[in-house]
Amino acid sequence: MIIGSVELKNHPGKFLAAGMIWMSVVFPVSAQVGPGAAEDAEAERRKILKAADQVDRMDSAVEDMKARIAALEKLLEDVKQESNSLKESLASTAAKAEKEKQNLLEEVSKMLAEMKAKEKAATPAAKPAAREGYEHTVAKGDTLSSIAQAYNKQYGLKLTVESLRKANQLSKDAALKVGQKLFIPSS
Repeated sequence: MIIGSVELKNHPGKFLAAGMIWMSVVFPVSAQVGPGAAEDAEAERRKILKAADQVDRMDSAVEDMKARIAALEKLLEDVKQESNSLKESLASTAAKAEKEKQNLLEEVSKMLAEMKAKEKAATPAAKPAAREGYEHTVAKGDTLSSIAQAYNKQYGLKLTVESLRKANQLSKDAALKVGQKLFIPSS
């Protein structure tokens, strides 16, 4: 419907308010019955104007909300894009880190293999020089002192109890056992 060359669509409150205003213009209050009717009509007109103002404010608030919603939707879309970008960057970084880790492991493995090869290629450690001397089997009643005296006398050696202990890695408390093999150094 067109009133006063202004089209009112989708605003039933405005249509009602505009219709009441139109009626008050077409049928002036003075034409209605009695002075009380004029006051009632004026009160109705004020209510209608107040309601029209409220509808305008609500329409304005709705438009503001629509604008805020649109801004929030854009912000959400931007955040989603940034999140996806960060996920891709993180995945790329993780892949690079894994590749670097594999490279380091391969490098360390090569180094270890080279070290083992060098160890194998190195000349074997010098064996201790064969010691010159005699082997003695402990008999019943033998002591380090008696053994040293016997070998000194028979072979012209200069053995001591201490030199026999060192040659056989015996402690001072070690007791000799029948059948035990002892090394008797010749020098």
